[in-house]
Amino acid sequence: MAYRRSGALLALTLATSATAQTKPAPAISKAEAAQLYAAGGFPIVNDQPTDACGAPARPSIRFIDMNGDRKAEALFLHHSACAAPEKATFGIAAKGADGRWRKLVAGNGTVRALPTRTGGWLDLEWIHGGRTDPLRYNGSLYVVTGGKDRATAIAPSTAPKPAPAPAPTTAATAAPSGDAAIFRAAGFTRRGNQWRSGCDDPGTISYSPGTIEKRTDLNGDGRPEAVVTEGGSYCYGNTGMAFWLVSQQADGSWKLVVNSTGIPEFLKSKGVGGWPDIAIGGPGFCFPVVRWNGKAYVPNRREYEGKPCR
Repeated sequence: MAYRRSGALLALTLATSATAQTKPAPAISKAEAAQLYAAGGFPIVNDQPTDACGAPARPSIRFIDMNGDRKAEALFLHHSACAAPEKATFGIAAKGADGRWRKLVAGNGTVRALPTRTGGWLDLEWIHGGRTDPLRYNGSLYVVTGGKDRATAIAPSTAPKPAPAPAPTTAATAAPSGDAAIFRAAGFTRRGNQWRSGCDDPGTISYSPGTIEKRTDLNGDGRPEAVVTEGGSYCYGNTGMAFWLVSQQADGSWKLVVNSTGIPEFLKSKGVGGWPDIAIGGPGFCFPVVRWNGKAYVPNRREYEGKPCR
């Protein structure tokens, strides 16, 4: 998959050149590009970004410093019949201190930058469904402020949908039976065309439904593990994400291994049976690390960038 940069971003227009500074596209690996697209609302399936309907997408991306820290945030735009009535979706992702891209906001419609700031971050206007809502940075995510109604996250509309792609679909669409078994082992249930945990987010703009982020054999037993994630500040606060690690058993079924609020990082150090230690990222600069003891992942230490911390 090629990592693309486009000079055209929909309606995130900048009031003045001093409001935000466009940055060159950073050098990036294929794995990080996949993470970036997922954070922007376009998960990768078979080396192809997909939209909320599960159809192949070609979102434009522009890198702009939105908070004056000289680091670029990624702004996505995609035109799609899936996003009625505007037929456009947007997403904004930021790279955290742990090196992972995370979603700041995503939705149907367009956004426009304002000359004002909150907490050092550009204030935005969200144009959707014939109305305009203010978006302000709350220290972790962009959220609607001052409005009476909660905003909705990206979701397929009732408009006619493109013909389904032959590639496997994402969590936001009809999942094949193998994916369904993974989600159910994690405790998710199918609601419409989304897989959701019991968090019961009412549809806030920061919410992203269950997604299978990673499939790999973590412990070397020849059977795959899968990492399921769900996002949103309503359920997961400033961390904005939770994960579920499930493992395929000898009989082909899937079993939940560990679930936690936070961003998982699988380390080179290992516990019993070759299971990797997991650093659980979130706000701050000192993260817990859990280790497999043969029955469960339990607290082992705290560290930051491989060094002990408190």
